[in-house]
Amino acid sequence: MITTLLSHAWKKFVRSVAFEKELATNIFLGFIAVIVFGYAIAFGFFLEKIVTNGLNQPDSVQFVSSLLLYYFGFEFMLRYFMQSTPALDVQPYLHLPVSRRYLVHYMLIKSVLHLLNFLSLVLFAPFAFTAVAAQPGSSAWAWLLSIYLLSLSLHYIVLIFKKGLDDTVTGFLALTGAIGLLALADYYNWFRLSAASAALFEFILHNPVSVLGLVALVLLVYFFNLTYFLRSMYPEELAPRRNSNESAAQNWAFLQSFGMLGEWANLELKLILRNKRPRSALMLSAFFLLYGLIFYTNKIYTQDLPGFLLFVGIFITGIFMINYGQFLFSWQSNHFDFTLTRPVSLAQVVESKYWLLSTITVICFVLSIPYVYFGWNILLIHLAATLFNIGINVFIIMNFAMWNPKKMNLAKGSMMNYEGVGAAQWVMGIPILLSPYVFYLPFSIAGYSTWGVIAVGVAGLLGLAFRSRLLTFTTNRLQARRYAIAAGFRKD
Repeated sequence: MITTLLSHAWKKFVRSVAFEKELATNIFLGFIAVIVFGYAIAFGFFLEKIVTNGLNQPDSVQFVSSLLLYYFGFEFMLRYFMQSTPALDVQPYLHLPVSRRYLVHYMLIKSVLHLLNFLSLVLFAPFAFTAVAAQPGSSAWAWLLSIYLLSLSLHYIVLIFKKGLDDTVTGFLALTGAIGLLALADYYNWFRLSAASAALFEFILHNPVSVLGLVALVLLVYFFNLTYFLRSMYPEELAPRRNSNESAAQNWAFLQSFGMLGEWANLELKLILRNKRPRSALMLSAFFLLYGLIFYTNKIYTQDLPGFLLFVGIFITGIFMINYGQFLFSWQSNHFDFTLTRPVSLAQVVESKYWLLSTITVICFVLSIPYVYFGWNILLIHLAATLFNIGINVFIIMNFAMWNPKKMNLAKGSMMNYEGVGAAQWVMGIPILLSPYVFYLPFSIAGYSTWGVIAVGVAGLLGLAFRSRLLTFTTNRLQARRYAIAAGFRKD
């Protein structure tokens, strides 16, 4: 029965109407996957040299073992955004005389084919059979198998986690809060997760029989999933839940004081909070506020490449504008025709979107103020980047978003989802990230990098000064393209 269901899934994939239409995208994604796995294999082979020569660690195996639980924390977060709950795959069979137990087994077995379940093997297998196997009295296969079994357990744990919390903001906050507390505990020596990780894998390394305990863990989590999904394997349970987001349906009272602009902004906020893909874009934007920790803690960037920090500032303060704004009109693809029939001004629609993007950009700037810990120049860069984003980049994004937008399914997640992606999304990144350097480089080349940052901020202020004209220009373009955009959504 399970093999029959797998056969049906393959036929559904190759016989789909959208298969040939999305063939180029699937080939591109496959090419990206091959590149990522190729880099993972190369990293695995060079991991020992990186640890011993680059990080000056005498025992590479112990050092890598001490970081493995942190790796699984990162993998958990990666799975949270990239791994989907496969419950809807079995919905067409629920009215048929097929055992629900078989359906759940099929669903759980099929989910193992996710690419993330092979990442740990590809990443650590070269290291296991070179560095780990070279140690006397150690069992490389047990060490590697334990990593894979923990990764597989994580796979099934994430299914329960996502099913229970339904990809809500609460789930995201719980996830990031737990990982943050572990990192804080390790930093202040309250609880050394790295020491626990090293002890665990050191024990497995010299006691291969202990792998049976991890096998039991996988089976335990698997049958917990089996029991959990059996209780909810009904059409009304598998349908997208609306009650979990009832709070998103509320009216934002303070927006009503802004008249029609506030009403449109209110509708936009409801769309973001009610639907999975725009909600994922919002949560990812919050996560990428930590992007600066990669660069601001590294002297190579803060001292040797100060101009690169402008790119980081543009990215941190404008991440939501970039993530959400590139599909600015595709979000309404399912009801764009209805919007055109309403007795409202397109100028109000455009201006409400402008204020939404600009307001969240300012909020991102406020949330990034703690980066002043790394220097007042960082705060100056973020301020200049924010002004440039809300004065110039927002109009670049809004106008590029009108370039043949595609229809989107808002119920899907955003990670590794290329639905709605067109030429505009690939091209718009060039002017967004490079246009600030038009104002920065002349001063930087002359040796006045700080004045270059100020020039970027002044350019943003000029954009704000001409905001009404830029909004009028954007409205006129939407007025001219509104029927072509609507026809494109119907065609998709």
